[in-house]
Amino acid sequence: MICTETSYPTETSYAVRRLPGASLLIAASAVCVSLTSPLAEWLQYDRTAVAAGQFWRFITCHLAHWSFDHLLWDGMALVALGVLCEVEQRRTFLWCVGISALLIPVSLWICVPNLDFYRGLSGIDSAIFMLLATTVLRENTAARRWGGVIVAGFVTAGFLGKTGFELLTGDTLFVDSAAAGMVPLPLVHVVGALVGLICGLFSQIHAAPQCSEKNSVNRESGRPYTELLPLAVESFDRPGTASPAETMVRCQTAVPIWGE
Repeated sequence: MICTETSYPTETSYAVRRLPGASLLIAASAVCVSLTSPLAEWLQYDRTAVAAGQFWRFITCHLAHWSFDHLLWDGMALVALGVLCEVEQRRTFLWCVGISALLIPVSLWICVPNLDFYRGLSGIDSAIFMLLATTVLRENTAARRWGGVIVAGFVTAGFLGKTGFELLTGDTLFVDSAAAGMVPLPLVHVVGALVGLICGLFSQIHAAPQCSEKNSVNRESGRPYTELLPLAVESFDRPGTASPAETMVRCQTAVPIWGE
């Protein structure tokens, strides 16, 4: 295959891929739902309605919120974490969001049978946070960047401390739960964090050791990269040989040799 100019992604397509599209869509949907009180009531977790067969509430309950303060904190956390997490590992991010969105209300159904209503994105935010923290810890540990490990560890400890505070006091740390007329549910943060932890442990990390040109070999020939690279230049003067573009593609198909 000969790579032409059109084979390379444009700056526009690259910029689009770097946008946290799913995070922005979820946050925008939450804002739209919160603007209409009847819609929020139709989408919230309602145990009686779910028992009557309205199973969509298991998923849509995350889009409804109890107050502007509640929406603001949840929405900002979702977008911020999406910028840091979704653009780097979109597939894992979507799995994390999807699994946590389902398991959180199911956990409430099973473990808190006296709970009539539930709203909020904080459980999903907890899942994304733990996904990001676990991935950062794994990458920095693999690369032996101990400063990054310490920072990620402190941030994770802060999150665990926040969850512990909610469990012990029955109050939220950032949102005024009394003013919003809601009861904190640390269980959703614990479930979300467990989902994020598991997704982070099984996600692909990008911490391969650096290798120089002398440590690279071509997949097809097994010859060092530095020996094959001059062929791209020689092909300009030798008729009947592979085109420069094709030669460059072959030369750049290198496999790192770990070590040194």
